[in-house]
Amino acid sequence: MNKVILNADGITPQWLSEVLQKDVSSLKMSIESSSWSSQVPLTVNFRDGSTASLRVKICAGPSFGPSEVNYYTRDYVSMTNAPLVKCWNAEFDTQVGYHLLLDDLAKTHTNRRDVQPSRPYGLAVAKALGRLHKYHWESQSVPAQRAVDRYFQEFRPGIAALKSISGHDLFGEASEIEMRVRDRLTNPRGMSLLHGDLNSMNILTPKGNDSPVYFLDRQPFDWSLTYAVAIHDLAYFLVLWWPEDIRTAHEAEIVRCWHREVGDATYQWEQALSDWKIAVRQCLHVPLEWCSKPETVEKMRWLWELQLTRVSSAVASADYI
Repeated sequence: MNKVILNADGITPQWLSEVLQKDVSSLKMSIESSSWSSQVPLTVNFRDGSTASLRVKICAGPSFGPSEVNYYTRDYVSMTNAPLVKCWNAEFDTQVGYHLLLDDLAKTHTNRRDVQPSRPYGLAVAKALGRLHKYHWESQSVPAQRAVDRYFQEFRPGIAALKSISGHDLFGEASEIEMRVRDRLTNPRGMSLLHGDLNSMNILTPKGNDSPVYFLDRQPFDWSLTYAVAIHDLAYFLVLWWPEDIRTAHEAEIVRCWHREVGDATYQWEQALSDWKIAVRQCLHVPLEWCSKPETVEKMRWLWELQLTRVSSAVASADYI
């Protein structure tokens, strides 16, 4: 039972029967591969005549940590109506990686990559994200100094690389952001467990609707800050992935919605707004991270140039929320 499924051969009626505690008579599967994982959609037939659409996600290799398994089996397992896809089984091993057995919502839901963001969608994400943050609100101490140092080490090479390739000299701006973020990370107020990568591919909604939302794929890097100022998740979602005109039209309402959903009377709006301004500036680290690696600086130029423009625009408007 407690083994990591490493390929489709391990997905058998017997294994599913044990995991689901229900007799499986047969199953059909296909295999979808990406850069980071293999996905195996399943149509499962039970002996009682019922069926289920499930999906096995396989992340093989020792480079993966346990974060995504913890996401489903520990971090929010007791949360009522958590905005997560139902997980039936998950196993992790430091030597071989992990698997997840999830409901497959492909027939009824879609990610947001090709869907124009909107006010109802932004508010739905703000409410769901606020609930997740509230669940672990101020539950840990501030990030360790070595973790903060490791986080900033990841971006610094990108400063010189970006200047070399584009002529933008962001040394002064990046240094100021580092100073502000480091100072803020010494204060535990407003911190929570982060998702860390709320891009449009990692959010599901029903086809033709903006809610309810489900958050996917929490797979932080070994340098990521997984517990920090919570509002950064929202800034990452809005600043980096929304067209500027749509963001500026709805940004204030979405941020206030998140703040209300967190519901901590001692975390006043003035503090949230101050944190928002820092979090918006901190989004600069994303294009810098793309530029910090030779294998992505040119390949992902189409994305980091767009994100750099969006961050600059958001910084200019952050004072007007």
